[in-house]
Amino acid sequence: MSPVPSARSREVDALEADLDRYHLFHATRAELLRELGRAADARAADRRALELTENPAERTLLQRRLS
Repeated sequence: MSPVPSARSREVDALEADLDRYHLFHATRAELLRELGRAADARAADRRALELTENPAERTLLQRRLS
């Protein structure tokens, strides 16, 4: 079972509707989820960030996180 969401994660999650197409939102959310011990959710957020960016350096970082 996932830990209870922190105030930070609730605040970040509240932004998702407005920032869903922004890759850095998902990359930042992934970091927060990792800190909370929610590895599967973090991987999903990293995958979403990877889908949204075409920047080679960002893609490399995200692919490393997912491997």
